[in-house]
Amino acid sequence: MAQNKNELRVGYQGSEGAYSELAAKQHFAGADQPLRCIGYHSFRQMLEALKAGKLDYAVLPIENSIAGSINESYDLLAKMGLSLVGEEFQPIAHCLIGAAEVAVSDIRRVFSHPVALAQCGGFLEALQDCHVEAFADTAMSVAKVKQDADPTQAAIASEQAAALHGLPILRREIADHPENFTRMVIVASEPAHYEPGVPCKTSLVFSTIHEQGALARCIAIFAERGLNLTKIESRPKPDTPFEYVFYVDFEGNIDRETTQEALEDLKEVTTFLTVLGSYPTRRAGLS
Repeated sequence: MAQNKNELRVGYQGSEGAYSELAAKQHFAGADQPLRCIGYHSFRQMLEALKAGKLDYAVLPIENSIAGSINESYDLLAKMGLSLVGEEFQPIAHCLIGAAEVAVSDIRRVFSHPVALAQCGGFLEALQDCHVEAFADTAMSVAKVKQDADPTQAAIASEQAAALHGLPILRREIADHPENFTRMVIVASEPAHYEPGVPCKTSLVFSTIHEQGALARCIAIFAERGLNLTKIESRPKPDTPFEYVFYVDFEGNIDRETTQEALEDLKEVTTFLTVLGSYPTRRAGLS
C-alpha cells in the first residue's frame, strides 16, 4: 500500500474496532493531519514498525485498572529504545455480541482476548453448558463469530466492534467491575518535550545494587524533591535470576530543574537508569 506522507500513521495491536484503535482515535482526534490507524498482530510487530519508520506513533496498553500491569509491554519498552510521549485512559465496556438475536441462555461458546474473559469471569461462570475460548483480540473474536454465522457462538468486545460488523449486542455491561479503564501509552521513536509549566508524568526504568536499602535510597530521592510517585513495580532482570528492574512513574516534567536534579541524584544510586518518556498527565475518565 502506498504511503501518504500527509497522513498521521498510528499503530495498534488488533483489528478494526479494538479498544486500542478507539484510544488512538480519541488521542489524535484533534490532529491537523488525516489519521490512519494500522492494526498489527502483536505488540512487538507494531513497535518494530515504529522503529523502522513505518509509523509515526504506536498505542500500547500498559496497565488495566482491574487486571493490573501488562508485563509484555514493559519488557518491550525496556529494550527497544523508544519514547513515551503521551497517555490515554480508554474506558473498557464489554458487551456480549452474538451472530444473531438469540437468548443468552442459548450461547454455547464465547470467544475473546484472555484479559477480557478474565474481566467478565462472573458473567461467564453463570452461563450454562458454555465453553470459553481465548482469542488473539476482542475485535477479531467478533469477526470470527460473524464469519462462522453460528447462533450458539458469541464474542466479548466493544459496542463499536459490534456496530462495525453489524452484529447484535446480546448483553451490555458484563464486566465484573463497571469502572474499568486501560491505560494506553503513546509511543514515538524520539522523545517529546513540553514547556516546564505543563504538568507531566515521567516514566523510568532502573536497576539498583543488590543490597539492603538500595531501593529505599532511590525512593527517598523523589520524596526529598517533592515528586509524587504514582507507580512503582518490579520485573525480573533478564538472565539474572532473582534480581529485578524497577519501573517508576512520577509526577514531574523532565524539563523542570527539580526533575533534572532528582534524575542526577538517582544516577548515583542505580546501576542503570533509562528515561522512557515525559508526557502530559491524564486522568482516567477525563479528557
